[in-house]
Amino acid sequence: MLPLLAILASPILAQPGERSMSAWVEAVLNAPYAQPDAPTEPVLQLLYQQFERLERNESILHTPLRIGERTFERGLGTHARSHIRVYSPEPLARFAAWVGVDHNERTHGGAGSVVFRVAAGEAEVYRSRLLRGGEAPERVEVDLGGAHVVNLLVDDGGDGPPCDHADWAEAVIETRGGATLRLEELVEGVVPTPRSRYPFSFRYGEGTSDELLDSWNAVKTAEPLDAMRTRAVTTWTDPAGGLRVTWESLRYADFPAVEWILHFENVGESDTEIVSNVQALDLALSSPLTGAVPYRVHRARGGTPDPQQFEPQVHGLSDAETLTLGSGNGRSSTDNLPFFKVEGGDASVVAAVGWSGCWKASFACPDHRTLGMRAGMEQTHFRLHPGERVRSPRILLLHWPGDTLEANAQFRQLVYRHYCATRSGETPLPLPFCNTCFTRGGGWLNECNAENQISLIRAYAPLGLKALLTDAGWFEGGWPSGAGNWTPRREAYPDGIGPVARAAQEEGMVYGLWFEPERVVARTAVHREHPDWCLAAHEGPNETYLLNFGLPEVQAYFFEIVKGFMALPGFRVYRQDFNMDPRPYWRHNDAPDRQGITEMKYIEGLYAYWDRIRETWPDAFLEECASGGHRIDLETVRRMHAHQKTDYWFDNDVDHAALWSVSQYLPNNTIVAHLIRLDDYSFGSTMASSLCLGWIADAPGFDAPRAKALLERYDRLKHLLVGAWYPLLPYSRDPEKWVAMQFHRPDLDEGLILAFRHAQSPYRTVDVALHGLRADAEYELTVVATDDRQTARGASLMSGWELAIPDRPGSTLIAYRGTGP
Repeated sequence: MLPLLAILASPILAQPGERSMSAWVEAVLNAPYAQPDAPTEPVLQLLYQQFERLERNESILHTPLRIGERTFERGLGTHARSHIRVYSPEPLARFAAWVGVDHNERTHGGAGSVVFRVAAGEAEVYRSRLLRGGEAPERVEVDLGGAHVVNLLVDDGGDGPPCDHADWAEAVIETRGGATLRLEELVEGVVPTPRSRYPFSFRYGEGTSDELLDSWNAVKTAEPLDAMRTRAVTTWTDPAGGLRVTWESLRYADFPAVEWILHFENVGESDTEIVSNVQALDLALSSPLTGAVPYRVHRARGGTPDPQQFEPQVHGLSDAETLTLGSGNGRSSTDNLPFFKVEGGDASVVAAVGWSGCWKASFACPDHRTLGMRAGMEQTHFRLHPGERVRSPRILLLHWPGDTLEANAQFRQLVYRHYCATRSGETPLPLPFCNTCFTRGGGWLNECNAENQISLIRAYAPLGLKALLTDAGWFEGGWPSGAGNWTPRREAYPDGIGPVARAAQEEGMVYGLWFEPERVVARTAVHREHPDWCLAAHEGPNETYLLNFGLPEVQAYFFEIVKGFMALPGFRVYRQDFNMDPRPYWRHNDAPDRQGITEMKYIEGLYAYWDRIRETWPDAFLEECASGGHRIDLETVRRMHAHQKTDYWFDNDVDHAALWSVSQYLPNNTIVAHLIRLDDYSFGSTMASSLCLGWIADAPGFDAPRAKALLERYDRLKHLLVGAWYPLLPYSRDPEKWVAMQFHRPDLDEGLILAFRHAQSPYRTVDVALHGLRADAEYELTVVATDDRQTARGASLMSGWELAIPDRPGSTLIAYRGTGP
């Protein structure tokens, strides 16, 4: 167990600094970890029981154990929800019991409904059906696989806890040495929370990484990559077979953060045994908050096309539950954004899961003290062929003692400094651009042609815009059924795309197109010419296929398509969309002993394809989209400059609320919001992004001077969006509330305040307290729209400051900068 949070409670780490950063990272990387002392004899511990007391050889009502019409002399009587943990120093082989709702005066009429679960260590090995009062007992006989800890859990049946009296009757455990342990006879004791001895875990054959790695051949190396990053590599090789496991980690000199990734490789001459349950992250945190809730998990919904997009949620983790987050149906940010924070008693840990497919994270604290945090691919159960190599999700952790808001501020700056995709060798600021489909509400696709695209280029150029792209529909077959045809529609682009790209170049702009290489519609060119490249989701004909980017020839094929367009003068914008859920396709193409392989090879191939584009055209602007914001993760941030926020557009209150939430984790150059209006409220609601414009700039009567002024305002402020971020008011879409946030550049001692008074808010003023300022410094504050100015001391601004907005809805942008010493 790694007491990750407790480490930072020591006095030398009270103030973050170089020594604290080094100590925390070293604690994480110093594996294998020491484990707590374990009991020397078998013990039983009740971790929690929602009602009554745990009873031995009788029900919680002190009546004989009885399930249905059968009476039992021995066993345990409990009440849902409950968690009993059993430990044995000798490996455990088998568990057996009769389970069901206790039949007594309160349950005899069919009352009570429960579900029983058995877990060998962390792996669930049994789950009952829903059992109700009066039903016959259900027999449980399960293999425990040599585990030392068995968890016995009872959940209520979903209709509340009344009458959920539950019996583990005639419950016995057999050890591998042949001993029989009767649960009602075990002494009570403290069972240590089982945790990985490494910051990751996996099973190989019948063993776990904890059991195996110490006996494998290990080689460790370390080297500085630059002044701020040091890489360490540890490889373990199975002496009895061909599996090699590589743990590659990065540590930083400027942040208390660490990153790692695992590789599994078969260096032998025959297939490996089964590799399963790979957890790229498996850490224990052991510094709980005081009170009823030991830890708070901060998370965000995914980029769904609705007002709830990226809605933040804070989950107070109790000792009676496991919180699970995940991607959804194969795109990384559909259900949850793969960035989250765990807040403990002394510090917070901000985490990212870098995997653009199916990921899963879980959090559990059954003993009310030690939080188990695990993350990895959703499903892994595979053997590797000779020469095969696969990787895990990338894990990034940042630890910050004290102020939990500062943890987010530091994490954003870490991402911007070390992870954001570069352009022409530099980490870019937010970029304003036009995607022409949004000039007609997001649906102007098949109607686009060379003439109207050139018209928009000519209209946007005088406004100062530098990039424009054409969305879906430019190809043969149009949107949506033409995905798989990657030649321009002749009637719309009779001379190809070249004249449009040249028009952009003539105006000092870059131009590009929307692509969706992964989705292949049946009977399009790619499907007709390369059916063997197309993954199906089920047997027989499919109407839509998934192009298998796990194949190098697929990567090369689509690279050549893009290369043909990049050769056009002025063509330097690449937008990739992904309008399908890939999980059914990956699962359908996995053999039973190769579960996860199709997905891993696909994702790695997709990264290789993106990396080749970036390396070949380092000056290109790359935008990612997946039906909006369904694929935003650490790996896409490393490769794509901007990500469309969602396919729910043009709702100001939703836009600035969603940007409030995303800003907790990501610098705002990485996110795209859409602006189609010219008023201050709409501009303020979307400007904290790489701003996508949907103005019909070539329309008669278009207010070009106003548009140009807004773009100039954006260009003056955009550099402030990539530093620290702080919430001045809570997230809200409530029409009666305000929303306010602060962007701060500590390196420049400058920042920006965005505040919004919603349409039904009765409050003209709110009090806010700024963050990150120098207390003794003088600051000049400027209302951006009016250029009104005032000065104030940093201490005053951080202790409380009245913000006024007379209009509703209304907004204000206030820039500030330090002017004194």
